[in-house]
Amino acid sequence: MKNWIQLEHPVVNEVNSLQTDLKIPHFICSLLLQRGVNSLDKAKLFFRPELGSLHDPYLMKDMEKAVVRINNASSEKIMILGDYDVDGTTSTSMLYTYFKQRNFDLLYYIPDRYKEGYGVSTVSIDYAEENNIKLIITVDCGIKAVNQVQYANSKGIDIIICDHHLPDTKIPKAYAVLNPKQSDCTYPFKDLCGCGIAYKLITAHNLKSENKLNIRSLLDFVALATVSDMMPLIDENRVMVFHGLKEINNSPRLGLRNFLKSNNNKVDESKISFNIGPRINAAGRMKNGKIIVDLLVEEDPNKALSLSNEVEFLNSKRRATEKDVFENVVEKIDHSKYSNIIYGQNWSTGVLGIVASRIIEKSYKPTIIITDFDQQLLTGSVRSVSGFDVYDALVKCEKYLYQFGGHKFAAGVKIEKSKLNQFTEHFEKTVKEIVGGKMFEKKYKYDLEVSFSDLTADNVKIISRMSPFGLENKRPIFKTDNCTITDELEFVGKESQIVKSFIMDSSDTILPFISFSKKDELINLKSPFDILYTVNLNTFSGQEAVELTIRELYIKK
Repeated sequence: MKNWIQLEHPVVNEVNSLQTDLKIPHFICSLLLQRGVNSLDKAKLFFRPELGSLHDPYLMKDMEKAVVRINNASSEKIMILGDYDVDGTTSTSMLYTYFKQRNFDLLYYIPDRYKEGYGVSTVSIDYAEENNIKLIITVDCGIKAVNQVQYANSKGIDIIICDHHLPDTKIPKAYAVLNPKQSDCTYPFKDLCGCGIAYKLITAHNLKSENKLNIRSLLDFVALATVSDMMPLIDENRVMVFHGLKEINNSPRLGLRNFLKSNNNKVDESKISFNIGPRINAAGRMKNGKIIVDLLVEEDPNKALSLSNEVEFLNSKRRATEKDVFENVVEKIDHSKYSNIIYGQNWSTGVLGIVASRIIEKSYKPTIIITDFDQQLLTGSVRSVSGFDVYDALVKCEKYLYQFGGHKFAAGVKIEKSKLNQFTEHFEKTVKEIVGGKMFEKKYKYDLEVSFSDLTADNVKIISRMSPFGLENKRPIFKTDNCTITDELEFVGKESQIVKSFIMDSSDTILPFISFSKKDELINLKSPFDILYTVNLNTFSGQEAVELTIRELYIKK
């Protein structure tokens, strides 16, 4: 249990003071203090995030320039160019929806992952020229497109970049660059996703327009993108996701309705992460992300149904392809290495990122899954582990890379085939040096140790209001010792891999539980054991019941 680490416990006096103000249980006040909520005013904003607390969009560098240029394009044709993932396609759909309402002449473009690769390509600029485009707005891409922007400028095409990825030292000479991560941008919040930045552009434009539009209705796009792109759910992100989820539940967009049919309960951030987001991503992974934009802006119910059925087919195809690649990759893992760099011929580039994330669950270390891009180049998806800045490691190896981009948690690379071995050796050496020769060990952090008797329905309702959960506002993880199973185990799921039953702690309180990954450990378990778990209120057939989801368990010897 040495890798179970409790988060720092708040000072008792501070907990008591907050409890006096909020009049909620002591342990929930501890959870709030761990998240920086240390007063009644902060608690009000935390539990009821207000759109009025969002920052002024004009604090972002180049925002004024961008809005003026867009208004000057009222008689021109604008092309919105977005990446093929959830962030890029929702951003594109949102900008198209907003500016279409304002009667701008628009078209949208999503690059083909297999023919063009990521971001702004010369192919996309040639397409813009052929269609008499004078202004391109990029979303979720463009911050490294120095040569492509120069190419567009040579053709008399202006570009406004909306991107959240880390810039290089050289910034493209675009008409305007909206990216809070620029060193000279003083915007207060740096962790917006591409769609979040696009929403700030819409907000800025709406503020300067005579007839104001209801842009709150566009926050569903921001919620989908922010959660799917795993951005920190704090500050503006938390506010926008909170209200975006309300939009999805209260007035779901036509293009999303077919995806929501299988969700009997209300849509929350986990439904986006595990249900809606993967479906949206599947189109860009297996075919072309343009179908998602077509779906999200569609206003005809029959056409929307047809498009969403096609997306469902692509998602099924993605799952099968992912399974095949994953099984191939597992066979190639070298557990003696400090990193996983695994190459295979003719793997689908569309599933490399998902496979890399799954491999980390089996072999906890920075992981790069690589396959062929064309005859000269290889392409790879990079994923990191907690506390390791994989982007920084790539910077140290950049002389062996043809191209790379991303952030500290995830990135993409292109490598000349002749340099793969050199890159592999140098990256492995770099990782080993950074971690000081100590192998990565997964650590499980938990918030508090509690008794099951504290987990009443009323208390769990309060905890659930701490959502939306995600990076930097994680769902609380609790620890309880000396637990025993009280009933027969029930196995459910397609492969009977999910375990359900009832569990009792030393307070003699019995609660139902579910486990998605601990089947082997739970079978024939007799001795008392300790658990790490999350808790939620399961509403089945109109009945509310507190349910634990077991994350880890430690068996007493």
